[in-house]
Amino acid sequence: MTDAPWSHDLPWPDDLPPFDPFDPAIQADPYRHYAWLRAHAPVVRAGRADAPLYLVSRYDDVLAGLKDATAFVSTPPGGAIIPGLLLMLDPPLHGPMRQTISRAFSPRAVNAIEDAVRTLVATHWDRFLAAGGGDAAAGFATPLTMGVIATVLGITIDDAARMRDWTNSAVDFIATRIRGVVNPDASVDSYAAMRAFMADAMDRAAADRAAGRGRDTVIDALAALRDEGALTAEEADGFACLLFMAGHETTTLLSVNCLDQLARDPAALWWLRAGGSPAAFVDEMLRHRPSVHRVTRYAARATTIAGCAVPSGAPVRFLIASANRDAARFPDPDRFDPDRRGAPHAGFGFGMHICMGSWLARLELRLMLAHIAATTATIAANGRRVPVEGGAFATSGLTRLDLSVTRRSA
Repeated sequence: MTDAPWSHDLPWPDDLPPFDPFDPAIQADPYRHYAWLRAHAPVVRAGRADAPLYLVSRYDDVLAGLKDATAFVSTPPGGAIIPGLLLMLDPPLHGPMRQTISRAFSPRAVNAIEDAVRTLVATHWDRFLAAGGGDAAAGFATPLTMGVIATVLGITIDDAARMRDWTNSAVDFIATRIRGVVNPDASVDSYAAMRAFMADAMDRAAADRAAGRGRDTVIDALAALRDEGALTAEEADGFACLLFMAGHETTTLLSVNCLDQLARDPAALWWLRAGGSPAAFVDEMLRHRPSVHRVTRYAARATTIAGCAVPSGAPVRFLIASANRDAARFPDPDRFDPDRRGAPHAGFGFGMHICMGSWLARLELRLMLAHIAATTATIAANGRRVPVEGGAFATSGLTRLDLSVTRRSA
């Protein structure tokens, strides 16, 4: 057993700076760094000298860590737990909370809105197509994903820009609380405003239910769970916020990644048109270019990963996007291949914290790709590609993607 090396002490190639988990340039395209880490240093330390992060890059180590909720916990030592955020809970609290909340957000509930999602996809893509393209993030993916999650929750978004701004600020705030560090730029105000919005929506849902006008939405279900005492008010509106943020931020990035793939690889669009499965395309995108790259856990006790010592309480970042391109599990891992079969990817995580919203994301993206294949002749890059920068430094993708699109003839 040895100490994990520091990233900046390793003999990186001249054209590859040491991996820094807070470098926006690396966040934009980290895959060469991931490959080098897997080959030369599967566990490294990075970040502050007095509070290092342990970064884990190989598939087997990542999956083993995510599945072991005893050795690697989700509640940060000394960090405050935010009510309703399942990602921060460990057993014995996590299981009952997830089981309770799953009553409001199940695959059956998601499948019940398939027609509504299909209509939203067609509405937003047909508008984008009629305009000949534009910024695919702002002009298509963001309004689509916000519309879908609003439909699932059962809320009306009168001011999408306000909700998007709340989300961006709230993610920064939550990431700060999870890490247990002080960040004066991460204000609680946006998260508090979003919570108040969701609490008000639940109050109105409860009033409608009492008047015999109840609906089958997530907000209605959460309001019922709150009112019967299964969830506290803070847990109910906190989970509603988590669903809204995760339901559009990460799915927006993943949608844009799909569109970027179609623009850069015309064969991918032909593959869909020739009968290729949109579900298989989504699955390969989750492996090849997921929107979430890193999942943080904390060592519950002193342990070892790949022969390297990890002290008790240390934050461990499992690099799921690196695991997804490990050649030991995925032949030719840097190639996008929707016909790929083999090991399961880690795009939605593993273990008890596997993404609860994966059903919704898969449904939304599958319907999006099917509609694009049926209606669109060409998709081409046409201008700017702006990568994600900052936030919790756990995501990767594009916040702007300029495209030109043409309609398929009847």
